Amino acid sequence: MTSEPEKGSWRDSTWYESLTGFWREYRRHRIGIIGLAILLIYSGVAIAAPTLATHDPAPGNKIAPTFLAPEWMAVFDPEGVVTSQVAPDPFFMNTPNVHYAGNSSHLYSHSYSPTNDATKGGHVNLTFDYTAGTRLNYTIDPYSDLPDCKDFIYVNQTFSWDYESTPSDVNITFGLSVSMTGTFAEEDIGGLMFKVYIWLVDSSGNWRRVYQSYPPYSEQYQTRRIDLNFFDLIEGWGGMIEEDGIQEDPRDELTIAIGLAPTKLFRSFQGENPWQNYTGTVTAKLQSIEVIAYGDYFGLLGTTDKGADAWSQLVYGSRISLTIGILATALSTGVGVVVGLTAGYFGGKTDEILMRVVDFLLVIPGLPLMMVLAAFLGPTIENIIVVIAILGWTGTSRLIRSQVMAEKNKAYVESARAIGASDTYIIFRHILPNVTPILFADITLGVVAAILSESGLAFLGLTDPNEPSWGRMLADAQGTGGFSNGAWWVVVFPGLMITILSLAFTFVGHTLDQVLNPRLRER
Repeated sequence: MTSEPEKGSWRDSTWYESLTGFWREYRRHRIGIIGLAILLIYSGVAIAAPTLATHDPAPGNKIAPTFLAPEWMAVFDPEGVVTSQVAPDPFFMNTPNVHYAGNSSHLYSHSYSPTNDATKGGHVNLTFDYTAGTRLNYTIDPYSDLPDCKDFIYVNQTFSWDYESTPSDVNITFGLSVSMTGTFAEEDIGGLMFKVYIWLVDSSGNWRRVYQSYPPYSEQYQTRRIDLNFFDLIEGWGGMIEEDGIQEDPRDELTIAIGLAPTKLFRSFQGENPWQNYTGTVTAKLQSIEVIAYGDYFGLLGTTDKGADAWSQLVYGSRISLTIGILATALSTGVGVVVGLTAGYFGGKTDEILMRVVDFLLVIPGLPLMMVLAAFLGPTIENIIVVIAILGWTGTSRLIRSQVMAEKNKAYVESARAIGASDTYIIFRHILPNVTPILFADITLGVVAAILSESGLAFLGLTDPNEPSWGRMLADAQGTGGFSNGAWWVVVFPGLMITILSLAFTFVGHTLDQVLNPRLRER
């Protein structure tokens, strides 16, 4: 048994009764509930955009080749390669596998430093400690991909390759800092006495060197990026691809190894062997090692004409569209209400002047004028809001004016005048509340117009090119022939987002009109 609310509680207030009555009427309209649900979803996407986005949403942020298809389309292409990060532990979140090649325990050591920040991972230190006179075991094969010195240290990670074709491209990115002590730090040629190497090691035991470092080095972490060439891809991945039922490598596995080793200098400096008097240490600090294999598919929605992540741009585009739509409509509605109230209440010359200004703006083609204003003011979001608002208040002012002209001659207004109420008090205390219900439906439809205007300006290239928006995505796709090249996802999904959001506001506006308009409610 539920207890009745006490007298004087907030449930007895007028606004509570009004809201509950409004909601009871609103939820009877299924189309309005659908529109409201869609708006809530869009709002949630806009708020959670930093979490939902997988990459930097900037249109110029290239992270993969252009026009890669969404990875879920790979189900229709069994041999298609999905672009992905293949290193199993790119940021050294766990203790890495460190190996000593040859008889090197007296030359090398290593250490691992984890981090408390789960998003940054740890780093591994590979140290070469040399004492003057120590014998170095050099190789005699100048064509070998292994270091000059057979004794070296390296850290490796092994990953599987589950595709029946090689990747189209592979980038290796790693963070490296090098610190030196002793003669290595003092002599000018100290940076030439060692190298940091990266190899691809297949399951047949073949080592393919894809990188060797050169000075200058820095004790600050520097990000270095390697683009593998065609021959690196064939040597590294080719053995795992079956040809005529034969696979060269016994397992579908490939190892990425990064190591440190001294070099062999084939001429002396000032008549002496440069290793003869060297003593000191070299420590290579590795912060990460990322291996990105590119294929025909990438991410949830593929890539754009510039190789940016289409999904990240799409979710951040909801912020731009909702922000511009709501703020531009709020600004234009405020101007339209003030103009409509003033013209309708005072009439005469005031009404004549204001309505002629409205007529002038109505006869000017809206899009060309917005293009001129946007080009003159600049492509910032603030300026786009102002441009859309400048042309968006005329319809609201006419609507409010017509309602005010009908309300100002009613008895309650005459009574207010009789007791000495000022015009400002009458307008905002009596007339405005009575014309507000019809305003809500107009506001929702105004948001639709603002969103479409922003999309049109973005499509024409008049908005900030660094801000991700749905109109900008369509403009970029159209300018580079994305649809004609088969990249339908860069056209369809932004178009659908604009269409669905516009329909949602239209559904809500239609329902508000039915609920708040007494004439429609009586039908």
